[in-house]
Amino acid sequence: MRLNKLYMTITMQIKKSGNSATLRIPTDVLTQLGLKIGEDVVMQVNDNGFSIEKISHPRDGWADNICPVAALIEAENMTAEYTHLSGESLDKWENGEIW
Repeated sequence: MRLNKLYMTITMQIKKSGNSATLRIPTDVLTQLGLKIGEDVVMQVNDNGFSIEKISHPRDGWADNICPVAALIEAENMTAEYTHLSGESLDKWENGEIW
């Protein structure tokens, strides 16, 4: 959790860069958003302007809060449930197709 969030309005000038235009993003803003140079972002455009947002990855950190004991119990339950398959090849299907 970031405690000292920086909320600001910044006046910027659009600069030319080849056939495109650029806006310079201050380092403080990149740091606050957890962005790095070269990282992909999403730009949303509407009638009034545009916004740029960090791409969220829904699975980031998904395993951070897994209880090790609960994971062990789940693994044991799955082992018990699928033990009958241990002698069979999971690559062979009933119709003869081999993966």
